[in-house]
Amino acid sequence: MGDSKADILAVATRLFAQRGYDGTSLQAIAEDVGMRKPSLLYHFPSKTDLREAVVSDLLDRWQARLPEVLAVATSGPDRFTALFTEVSGFFQADPNRALLIMREVVGRPQETRARIGKAARPWLRMLSEAIREGQAAGNIREDVDPEAYLVECIVMIVGSFVAADLAGFVFEGAAAKARVDRQLAEVLRMAHTSLFHPRPDPAN
Repeated sequence: MGDSKADILAVATRLFAQRGYDGTSLQAIAEDVGMRKPSLLYHFPSKTDLREAVVSDLLDRWQARLPEVLAVATSGPDRFTALFTEVSGFFQADPNRALLIMREVVGRPQETRARIGKAARPWLRMLSEAIREGQAAGNIREDVDPEAYLVECIVMIVGSFVAADLAGFVFEGAAAKARVDRQLAEVLRMAHTSLFHPRPDPAN
C-alpha cells in the first residue's frame, strides 16, 4: 500500500457516498483499504474525524482546481462551454464526489452549506458579475437571475450523477459513463439555452 492516509480518504469517500455515513463502519473502510481497524484509527481517531477529513479533502481538491476553472472563465472563444466542462470534469474524475456532496447537503445542511459556500463564493461572485455584464451588453437574457441561475446549474451538474443512475434503471442499456455523459450534455444544452439570446437564423 502506498500512502495509507490517502488510501483511507479515497475509500471513505467512496463508501460514504455510496452507503451513507451511518451505513458505513470504520471496520468496513479498514477492510476495503486492506488494513486493521487500529491502524485506521492511528490516522483518524474517530469516524467523525474521518468524515470531516473526507469533506475537507474534497473541498481542498476543488480549491486546487479553481485556478483552471477561473482561467477558462476569463479567456478563450467559448468560455461558457469551457467553464462547464471544467466544473463537470471535477466530478467526472470521481463521481463519488457528487454523491457525497448530495448526501452531506441533505444530511448535514447547516455544516455543509457553510463549508461549500466558503469554497464556492469567490468564483460564483465573479460569474454573477460576468452575467450582469453580459446582460448590460445585450448578450444574455435580461430575465436571468444570476445568483439563482448559477446555483441551479450547480444543482443540475451534481444531480446528473444521481439522475444517470435513475436513467439506468428506467431506460436500461447504456453504460454508467455513457449515461452520465448524456445527462451532462443535456444540462449544458439547457444551461446555454436559458442563458443566451437565441442565435439569428442565417436562412432569414
